[in-house]
Amino acid sequence: ADPNNIAFVTNTTTGVNTVLKNLLLEPEDILLLNSHTYGACAKAVDCAVKRAGADIMSLDIILPIRSDDQLVEQLVEVCKRHAGIRLVILDHISSPSAIVFPVEKIIRELHKLGVLVLVDGAHAPGQIELNLEKLNADFYTGNLHKWCFAPRGSAFLWVNKKHRDSLQPLVTSHNYQMDFSLQFFFQGTADHTSYLCTQEALQFHKDCGGMKGIKDHTESLLDWAQQMLCHALGTSILPIPPSLQAPFMRVLRLPEMKGYPVKQESAESIGEQIIKDHNCVVAITCFSGHLWLRISASVYNTREDYLKLKDILLQLKKE
Repeated sequence: ADPNNIAFVTNTTTGVNTVLKNLLLEPEDILLLNSHTYGACAKAVDCAVKRAGADIMSLDIILPIRSDDQLVEQLVEVCKRHAGIRLVILDHISSPSAIVFPVEKIIRELHKLGVLVLVDGAHAPGQIELNLEKLNADFYTGNLHKWCFAPRGSAFLWVNKKHRDSLQPLVTSHNYQMDFSLQFFFQGTADHTSYLCTQEALQFHKDCGGMKGIKDHTESLLDWAQQMLCHALGTSILPIPPSLQAPFMRVLRLPEMKGYPVKQESAESIGEQIIKDHNCVVAITCFSGHLWLRISASVYNTREDYLKLKDILLQLKKE
């Protein structure tokens, strides 16, 4: 990426908030989300539209997804039907479902309609090759502390040069009206240690073999783990094509569990119980009328991790 277009932020939620709070909305404007938008970002959008008296829409992503084009057509069609849509907030890899959205195609088609695109790339850096200038979103924010091995609190915000002069950080400080990235960097007593570790973290990612080397370890491991868990739990995988599957993540449907109705609160409760009782961290999500299990893998994971998870989930199912 052009260094003039990029700045450090603490996480993608901060990046999303920075864009939304700089966006001058009118009452007739609409911001478009979808049913897989990350919860904190959906709340940031809700705050933005309420402040401006604008409106919000959420597109329900219909399962099964049979092709990339199905997602593109869904988003384009809703934007054609609603001319007031000003900005689409789009995940690169969705948090609840680990779906890789075909963002390059979507951006290209939405720009033809005059719609701005903000990409929430929280899970993309380190999993997917990124060329931000070629991607040509209006705004792109991504974490470095998820898949690039950087410390927590390390992320970036990329802004298309046509918007750069109109966007400022959430905190105005000594570097006001200076270069874009400098305005974000020097803000009072903020600790920049996580940013300074980024170069070493990216070198470690490279030393692990980069995305290809890590995928060589994780792909067969995750495919095995997903099928093993489905068989043990008597359930099925998320119905999406391989082209939309995140490299280091997999999703499968959870079976019915007594005392856990299908709602977001149940997903959070199951996850909290697993952490508390078994010291195991796993993502439980809720969408499309089901509870889902999202598993991940990196260089440090082995089959034993997922066998332990299987035993935990079977115990919960019995209870």
